Amino acid sequence: MGLKKFQIVFDNPWSTYYSGQPVTGRVLLTVDSPKKIRALVMHFKGEAAVQWSETETRAKPSTTTAARTAAAATATSTASNANANAANEGGTGGAASAATSAVAAAASSIQNVTVNYSSQEQYFENKFNLLGGSSGEVELPAGDLCYPFATHLPPNLPSSFEGEHGHIRYTVKATLDRPWKFDQEAKAAFTVISPLDLNTHQTAKEPVKKEVSKHFGFCCWKSGPLTMTLSLPVGGYVPGQDIPITVDIENGSDVPIREVKCTLRKLLTFTVTNPNKSTKKDKITIGELVLGSVEPHATNNWTEILKVPPLPPSNLNNCSIIDLDYDLNVKAKATKWHTNLQTTTPIILGTVPLASYQPPVAPVGEKSPGEVNGGTANVPGAPGTFPAVPGGVPVAPGAVPPAPGAVPVMPGAIPTGYNVPPAAPGNTPWNMPPADPNAQPQGQPPAPSLYPDLAPAAFSESMFGPKNIRDAGDNQFTQGDLEYAPRYPVFNFEDK
Repeated sequence: MGLKKFQIVFDNPWSTYYSGQPVTGRVLLTVDSPKKIRALVMHFKGEAAVQWSETETRAKPSTTTAARTAAAATATSTASNANANAANEGGTGGAASAATSAVAAAASSIQNVTVNYSSQEQYFENKFNLLGGSSGEVELPAGDLCYPFATHLPPNLPSSFEGEHGHIRYTVKATLDRPWKFDQEAKAAFTVISPLDLNTHQTAKEPVKKEVSKHFGFCCWKSGPLTMTLSLPVGGYVPGQDIPITVDIENGSDVPIREVKCTLRKLLTFTVTNPNKSTKKDKITIGELVLGSVEPHATNNWTEILKVPPLPPSNLNNCSIIDLDYDLNVKAKATKWHTNLQTTTPIILGTVPLASYQPPVAPVGEKSPGEVNGGTANVPGAPGTFPAVPGGVPVAPGAVPPAPGAVPVMPGAIPTGYNVPPAAPGNTPWNMPPADPNAQPQGQPPAPSLYPDLAPAAFSESMFGPKNIRDAGDNQFTQGDLEYAPRYPVFNFEDK
């Protein structure tokens, strides 16, 4: 099939949506001559998956319990006989050799095996024909073709997440179902955000002050106390915001403190159910500050800034196999063999900043993504402005003029040079299921009336970069940008 182009383009230039919102876009095709297909099928899905492998020591499958017992008994008997014979003959070398051989024979029934642990959750799936599929075949005319699509996301979806041992991922695949030929596919991932409003989280609004102390020495001798106090103005922040960290050290001991380190960490718990229930915990450093030293019988204090990078919100609500939290660890490192003094406090990362603490300002010169799933996607319009994106997702100003030949992504607009062929009887190029009447309001971003002065967020790729989204359902003909990084709302707190 002379398929020159097969691409999925979202109307939202960041490919980012809140749960409960519609997802709209277009399938773009370029064919060199009329082609017959059975259907153009769209397949949306949202799912979580966790997996890892471990090496375990087990008995070989062919070795039964009785056989292992007999082997051990034989080994023991052989060793005993060898020792007895050696004693009678006045030598020990043969006994040692025989005993070693017997033990080796018993050990040969043990092997190392790789055990694969996994678990999955599915949050939604929507599959429909964008073209054809009722009966017979339909013809794709030659040229540049555009087929709009739309679907609704369910409410209360967990936020997109990509990690070493698991992910929460939302994808759409367009499939050309061809008679008597291999199907051709285009695939794209998009980000879903589950809003976490810090203004509704009591812990996030409260200031943090933690004090810890210790004595160096032994029961017969103890030095004066080492005391460390950690202070934060609030417990909740959003990506793009600075965390002002204040640390006070009073060193009444005889032990020097060589450095004080502050580490912002991501705490992950992955849970699997196959072949049995098990968990794996990871602590990943997001950012750190190294402060100065403190001499014996001296004091020191610091107030330093740690900026929050693009990250998913805390908790990953509605996902039971991946748990996500953040904390701030502060450690006073003592010299030599002395143990360190440390304290830890939870950090709540949200998607809506605290209105009473530090309101953000509108970003200046923020540009939209230059690439959307492998294709250029610039929004035409006045420089420095962005039209509203479907569903009310907040957008940032600073659009650049479209590049020559760029495919516009204005919602509902048809790219220049592309045609929308008439749908086959009984089919429509749109598939917009009605909104769920029981949808909960927490699945939507906060209403503008709640925070009329809140500056919009930009959407930036996760600090951990892209992951490959190819899975077992893809084939060698699957096209699209299969390296994907979720985007998270990032606010600007710089002075105007």
